[in-house]
Amino acid sequence: MVLVAVVILGIVLETANVQISFVQRREREKELLYRGQAYQTAIRYFYKAHNNFPRSLKDLLKDPHAINKHYLRALYTDPVTRGKTPWKLIRATDGGISGVASQSEETPLKKANFPQGLENFEKAKTYAEWEFVYKPKVTTPASVPLTTVKTTVPAAKNIMQSPAVQQK
Repeated sequence: MVLVAVVILGIVLETANVQISFVQRREREKELLYRGQAYQTAIRYFYKAHNNFPRSLKDLLKDPHAINKHYLRALYTDPVTRGKTPWKLIRATDGGISGVASQSEETPLKKANFPQGLENFEKAKTYAEWEFVYKPKVTTPASVPLTTVKTTVPAAKNIMQSPAVQQK
């Protein structure tokens, strides 16, 4: 009888442990979305202020171009890897940092209902594919439709009809 109670208790504890682990993983995933978007927003503000990307994440803490300006309060660690591995830095063509991503190869729990702009995460097989990148909108000169401008140019007079010619 005691042995049966111990086995049942073990099964209950294991089930509870699995559920707790699931809840913790779900919370780390939510935190990854929050921190990734915080980096993405900070990079966007930095880019809009300087028209280039930060060279390091520390530039988001203390703007090298301005006194007392910061875009993040602290450098966040990757919550999925629990800070054991640094963020994967996504480089822009100018060499600056345009985004971050986790280096975790775990499969995401969340598969749908992502915030606007992150809908492509639905196709991700790992957290490493969740890339929080700022892509500036390329501004090209607006195409101006060609319009016909009507102007009136006085018609050339026939020299023979000119009063000066007729008087001779």
